[in-house]
Amino acid sequence: MFWETADTVIRREIQIDARRIILDLLEGGPKTGTELREAIKRFKQTQEMDRARDEKRKLTKKQIQSINVTDPHLYHNTKHLENLQIITSRKSSRVRLFGLVPWAIQPVRRVLGINRPVALISSMSRPEDQRPFITWLNEQKEFDVRSLHVIVEDRTFARGSSRDLARYLPEKAEPKWQILWHDLPVDSAGNYDTSIPGDVMLTQREIENIITDNITQYELVVDLSTGPPLIVLALSLLAMHYSITAIFVNHKDGSNIISRVLPRG
Repeated sequence: MFWETADTVIRREIQIDARRIILDLLEGGPKTGTELREAIKRFKQTQEMDRARDEKRKLTKKQIQSINVTDPHLYHNTKHLENLQIITSRKSSRVRLFGLVPWAIQPVRRVLGINRPVALISSMSRPEDQRPFITWLNEQKEFDVRSLHVIVEDRTFARGSSRDLARYLPEKAEPKWQILWHDLPVDSAGNYDTSIPGDVMLTQREIENIITDNITQYELVVDLSTGPPLIVLALSLLAMHYSITAIFVNHKDGSNIISRVLPRG
């Protein structure tokens, strides 16, 4: 059996002008029904003026203002997107607010070509993973990384190891990103050196908080290269759920080869 990817679903839905406008607008944050209606109305008015110009017809101001978006038209399109679980709506005071569901944010950006600064979510098994990682990050040109989240098992990086990633940068080079460390307790992340199994669901829950806190502001990229098994598994599951770009960087013999693991197709 084959399943459609999130990108495929979004790509199909934006063939309908009203739905493309709705998704484009909601990528910037929640909007009221009135704001969605006005955006669709402006598009329709511009479309009609362009058509009239091509056909060398004259439109009066009254004719332009008469172009409207009815409640049933807006409801039909928003309800359709809600049924597909691409958007959601809720009552706020006297208005209805619409927003993208979190898993749809990344596919909408990719399909509509919307760029955001990148937050890279990575992990490390050992302190010595820092040097090849930061060397690659400093040299790579593919991702405009502004925020870096490093997830580690707390015991591994608590044994007097340094967390100063900037010291691995070339002389006089300044980090272009903000660095945030996230320590997961060994009971959730596990530790294979000491045979502590950990808990993948607890690990996933901790990492999901990082994702939901950052997904509206940043384009997320998940690095699956060097983390402990349980953290990498949780990152992979979450990347699939939120349709986040996931990469694997092979640090070998001074070169770095990037493989895109997700999203598929």
